[in-house]
This record gives sequence, structure tokens and C-alpha cells, in this order.
Amino acid sequence: MAYVENDFDIYYEVGNTNTQRQESEIEVIIKKRNSAGWKLISTSTGIVDNNNQFSNLYLFWEKLSYILTLEI
Repeated sequence: MAYVENDFDIYYEVGNTNTQRQESEIEVIIKKRNSAGWKLISTSTGIVDNNNQFSNLYLFWEKLSYILTLEI
């Protein structure tokens, strides 16, 4: 039997500084999820500090999983 799993990651305080480091860290998250069978279905951001221009990045994932059933 197949079912869909949903999950999300929150990447905290994405800002204008250390952009290359942040991009590398996000790339690692995406590669790990993809290799585990997860599909990125949506992203969103939310401003957490307007003065310093920091946001959170939300990555929403889904994966098709299966339950093995035994018939006796």
C-alpha cells in the first residue's frame, strides 16, 4: 500500500551576509533530501528581522512510501 509522507525544513536567518555559505548549506540540504527520495514541492520565506533583513526559508517536501502487507 502506498502513501505520501510530508515534511519540512526550516533554514534560519537567511540574510544578505555570508551568501555563498548559505547557498552551500541549502544545497547540501536539498541533495541529502533528494538522495533519500524526497521531492521539493514548495518553498516559502518569512521575515524575522526587518531591520537586518533576515528571513527564514521553509522547504516543503513529499515522498511516496510503501507499507508492506503480508497475507496469511
